[in-house]
Amino acid sequence: MNLGLVGIIVAILVAIILIKLIKFGLKIVLFFILAIVVSLTLWICIAQPDMHEPFSVNTIEYLFKINKDGSMTTTKQVTETVIQNEGTKR
Repeated sequence: MNLGLVGIIVAILVAIILIKLIKFGLKIVLFFILAIVVSLTLWICIAQPDMHEPFSVNTIEYLFKINKDGSMTTTKQVTETVIQNEGTKR
């Protein structure tokens, strides 16, 4: 909940600052937007580095083989890759 309130306050402050900065030019405004985005990204990465659970990716491959008599044989192969940090408990 605190993260949401901080986000709303930051958004309001950014809007007020952007309105005042538009007078100075587009390059300065874009520089400040980039600086704010980078700083917020770093803050989130430092404050909450474990934002999601480890996840897995399933790859499904269908192999088709055409036989000599004209019939077709299909084979389904499923590969599961689990992406997990070693320090994360499940």
